[in-house]
Amino acid sequence: MGLKDVKNEILQEAEEEAASIREEGRKEKERIIKEAEDEAEQIEETTDQEIKSEKESLEKKAVSNANMEAKKKKLEAKQDSIQETFKEFSEEIREMSESDREKFVESVLASTEFEVGKVLGSNEFESVVDIEFEEIDDEGIIVVSESGDRRRNFTFDKILEDFREDYRKKVAEKLFE
Repeated sequence: MGLKDVKNEILQEAEEEAASIREEGRKEKERIIKEAEDEAEQIEETTDQEIKSEKESLEKKAVSNANMEAKKKKLEAKQDSIQETFKEFSEEIREMSESDREKFVESVLASTEFEVGKVLGSNEFESVVDIEFEEIDDEGIIVVSESGDRRRNFTFDKILEDFREDYRKKVAEKLFE
């Protein structure tokens, strides 16, 4: 084998090795690109899922907030209706006719558990009370025992307060059946 043959054989081996190295480099490049593409795809899927979850969460929150706001508005409307009912009741008792004031005083005196000695009341009640009467600024009447140690308050503000406490639930039930 001559020098030329040895040289050709070495060059051929070098070319084969270079081709093999290029092939390995090409395969490695394809593997790295494939791996990067897979990772990018995975990141994209994860990001899409996170965005979808966040969107669903925001939609649920928006719906929940809207429901809460609707309930709040509904409750406010109910409260307004209840207040209007009590306002009407207040106006009715304040606009009693003289005969209704008479009946009111008779009813109060009949329901009082003690002997009434004096009535404190607003001036529109003076004409319908036939026992000692003392005028006060509050609308309605207060009955006082003969000894002065017992009182029952039938002023309109007190009646309205008691009515509100006793009947608020019933009024609400009737209004919103």
